Amino acid sequence: MRYLIPRISSITILEGNGLRAIPILSVLLLASVAAPMASSESVCTTIGELEFDGHLANASVTTQVEFGPRVPGSNASMELRDWFMETRPAFDWTEDPHSREGYNLTNLEGRLVPENADENGSVVVLAAHYDSRDRAERDPNPNMTDVPIPGANDGASGVAVLWELARFVPSMGLEHEVWILLTDAEDQGPMPSMLGAKAWAENISSEDISRIDAFLLVDMIGDADLKIYRTYPPYLDHQGGNRLWGAVEQLSGPLGLMDNITDCNGEPGLDIVNFTQTDGVIDDHVPMLNVGIPAIDFIDIRYGENATKWEGYWHTHEDTPDKVSDESLAHIGRLIELGLREGSWLDNQQNESSIGSSANEEATPSFSPIVTGGIFTIIALIVLVFIGLHESVRLKG
Repeated sequence: MRYLIPRISSITILEGNGLRAIPILSVLLLASVAAPMASSESVCTTIGELEFDGHLANASVTTQVEFGPRVPGSNASMELRDWFMETRPAFDWTEDPHSREGYNLTNLEGRLVPENADENGSVVVLAAHYDSRDRAERDPNPNMTDVPIPGANDGASGVAVLWELARFVPSMGLEHEVWILLTDAEDQGPMPSMLGAKAWAENISSEDISRIDAFLLVDMIGDADLKIYRTYPPYLDHQGGNRLWGAVEQLSGPLGLMDNITDCNGEPGLDIVNFTQTDGVIDDHVPMLNVGIPAIDFIDIRYGENATKWEGYWHTHEDTPDKVSDESLAHIGRLIELGLREGSWLDNQQNESSIGSSANEEATPSFSPIVTGGIFTIIALIVLVFIGLHESVRLKG
């Protein structure tokens, strides 16, 4: 059995109009998740039954971009919501308008309540922002910096994964609710950001918060050279976040998404999900963490071949459908689907899933909540020091 100890390698700080990464040296998360390396027969059988189609998902990226820039309050934004609702009628859809910071925005929420679901039982929320940025401040052409971007990866890719999942999730026979949330105004202007996510988090009832076992955010996951690192900040909800990232690690091995881990076909895995470092990202998952919802962010902040953090095609007019990969969409979609089928996203999992376990394997060690909480408290203090020394932590938008 191998134990992964993720390292926080940097937090991205905004200084004026420039970005730079501030390294945090030797900050180790000792309370990391123990990851069994072997794949069980049952989960491999489930993998053989997965339905997610990356090609179908990618076709929807083109559809979204063809609507035009999906800036808040635009016709393109309305057309996207109508298209999503009309093509995925099994969900009970609600459009939720808000006026914030000068933007007229509309969140779209769909709820699926299976026949066997407990009325007050668990909920898994699948989320993505559907707006595209209203400017291209990083575009090399100065005449294009004030023109809205296509948003194929930063906007459409996350929606594409949710749209494809919504095709077959209603027929999976789940015993818990699945909600789909498309947030608006995540990616507008220099500041502020995450307006739709903040509105949703502020208006959800305490009863619903207590029912949500997982909030899975999908953002910028279409890059052909996909790399998913554990995203920071975990300190806002160390228990829920640790549980969900632990599930990601357990699911990724059998799917062939982790380097040096053999998948269900006996092949060495790809280096796609990698917990050797942690990316600092303030995204739509943070408002959820702030109200006590366990949330994680699937995001690749290195967009383009050999791109570094927040570089490449990000926030330029090169963010076009031809840059989005069927395979990358499928990797994330299949990961989420497998977790739904195995019940891995639910909080009542007491390592009952057979993923990576057998009768003669070692028991996974547990860590004292006091020790775990202390470690993350130290990390939180480090972050607060950086916030105090710099103008602001870098927002994803």
